[in-house]
Amino acid sequence: MPRNQKMWSNDRELVEQILGGSASHFELLYETYFPRVYRFALKRLGDTAEAEDVTQEVFFSAFSCLDRFQGESTLLVWIFGITRNTVNRRFRKQRPRLQPIEGDDTREPAAADVPADQAVDARRMLELCESVIANELTPLQRRIFHLKHLRLQPIRSIAAALGKSEDAIKANLYRMRKAIAAGTPGLESLLSD
Repeated sequence: MPRNQKMWSNDRELVEQILGGSASHFELLYETYFPRVYRFALKRLGDTAEAEDVTQEVFFSAFSCLDRFQGESTLLVWIFGITRNTVNRRFRKQRPRLQPIEGDDTREPAAADVPADQAVDARRMLELCESVIANELTPLQRRIFHLKHLRLQPIRSIAAALGKSEDAIKANLYRMRKAIAAGTPGLESLLSD
């Protein structure tokens, strides 16, 4: 059996076995998805100890709330949702502020101010993009946009969650980009500045 392929046929049945107290079924889940969760965390965090902590936290969280798994997506997509949230919480933790060793100078470096005209242009483009997404994309395309650009899911996961082929997802992404570009003239020049 290929390394990344799951070793059960039905996610809901596996969940029921785990909820019924089967440690071997949870080990099967853990052994199947541990490498992928760990690689994802390591890639995002860049630290092996942090990635190990996140991975353990993900599986603890998954086990703790497994009774809430509804089967609306695959178990892999559900676990990766937990993984993304756990990694994002690590990024949001407040980092210590560095203080100079000598003197009382605690001034913050000056932030680069964006000129008002650029801020207005960016806001106008954002409103145009939102309008195109709301009015010109199909419900399926809006769902794909949400999963790809807001939830940052890979195409393979989106395809699995929506029951579509990866090529269908890619084709929809291409059509969405064309619709957004057509509905927001000047967007590319704003982004390239």
